[in-house]
Amino acid sequence: MRRASCTALCLAAALAAACSRAPVTQTAVTAAAPAPIASLDLEYDKPAIVGTVARASASGLPAGKSVELAWGTVTGGWVIEDYYHFRGKKYKESRTSLGTFPVDANGRLAARFVVPEDYGGVHEVLALVDGATVAQGAINVTQTFALTPPSGPAGTPIELKVTGLGWRTMESTWVVNWDNRELGFVTAAGTRGSAVARFRAAGPPGDHTVKLYTGWQGLGYLNYEQSPVAALPRPQFTFRTTPGTVADAVYAEPYSPQPIPNADAAAHGARLTLAPTQGPVGTRAVLTGEGFPAGATMKLVWETFAGSRVTEAGFTSEDRELGEIAADANGRIDRTLSIPDDVGGLHGIEIRRDDQVAARAHFVVETSIVGMSPRSGPAGTPVTIHLKGVGWTEYDNIYVATYDNAYMGYACGFNSHGDVVINFTAAGEPGPHIVDLYPGIYQGPATEPQQLYRLPQLTYADDHPGNRIPALRFTFEITPPSPRRSSSTATRE
Repeated sequence: MRRASCTALCLAAALAAACSRAPVTQTAVTAAAPAPIASLDLEYDKPAIVGTVARASASGLPAGKSVELAWGTVTGGWVIEDYYHFRGKKYKESRTSLGTFPVDANGRLAARFVVPEDYGGVHEVLALVDGATVAQGAINVTQTFALTPPSGPAGTPIELKVTGLGWRTMESTWVVNWDNRELGFVTAAGTRGSAVARFRAAGPPGDHTVKLYTGWQGLGYLNYEQSPVAALPRPQFTFRTTPGTVADAVYAEPYSPQPIPNADAAAHGARLTLAPTQGPVGTRAVLTGEGFPAGATMKLVWETFAGSRVTEAGFTSEDRELGEIAADANGRIDRTLSIPDDVGGLHGIEIRRDDQVAARAHFVVETSIVGMSPRSGPAGTPVTIHLKGVGWTEYDNIYVATYDNAYMGYACGFNSHGDVVINFTAAGEPGPHIVDLYPGIYQGPATEPQQLYRLPQLTYADDHPGNRIPALRFTFEITPPSPRRSSSTATRE
């Protein structure tokens, strides 16, 4: 039996004593009851999706007043701390306005609004008068999926546009299967439910089935009809792979501009500028600055991180001296430098004088493809893919590989300073075979299950946490096996 605390017992005794001493003529004071909240009737075509027109009506409201309709939602998404720590997803409740509408002389509201681009799931719709809720209802927003194009040769880029993906566990992650093999997962955690999954056509000419499942932790829930969220859509598409192949056999998708911290100014006003501010290792970048002591000789330092997450030694920050640099008689510097061979992501470039930072600039190292060798051969051919500039943070230090749109494995770039070599064996029938490397997430918070991570994130361009890094695309052509030479030995009787 649950016991009441001492505080609760003492409080109860005090209240009883106070009541026993109260005169019988004392009048009890009753708090005013809150005004009743009316029902907000919502009419719309079902299922409700982003862009659906809804009509809201209510009666018994203050005549002649204005009503603000508020949309209940959440704000949040992926969380990154200290640039390299990935903390999963976090959300908090919030509201957004759907507009202001009049109440007629009879206290009736008749309003019209469009379901906003937002996360899927149940959303409150509140009617507010002078900030107080006078009526409420709710709309359950469902998901939409659209696949384009419907056909093309192996290697054709395919886009799967989604809206209304939820933020709750079972509504937030969808899984794409290509011919009953898992290709990767789809999210819109930080993009309010809308994103584009990007992958490529694979397989021999003919029809290929693209099926989407809800997938807690990035794995498809096959008997979804018996799941707690059976009513959610699980669309299916058919993509027809046509003969031939796309022209580009090896390429990296374009990099989006990466965020760069504001330039630091030293106490004496020295400033440093680097152009360009991102590119692959070996990029020729021009370093200029001003405000340094005239004629001073200083150190040029490259800031990075080294180590791994799988050994007891761990990882640490590391400074690499790139040599000395001297200011001219006007306190200016001008130097062209080659970006070091290192891990991808953000790096600091410092000018130091007497071991003190005089100024700092930043550069983002992009992942680049050194090459794939060979690019063709019969089944069983050993193949090597070589990359530079693979990242080091918890959200960009791996690339996840698929072969003909089936999960193959992942490659990590931290321990090897961003230099990654992947070896595998070509397999399949003669023709083009698609090898794609997708951004993944190395690990999540220790308090979370880890199954979702180290899988291909197909919505990498829109919803990857932290840096927006591109997919890397390769095509290997399997050739027919060489005919075997037959030999015969003549015999005499």
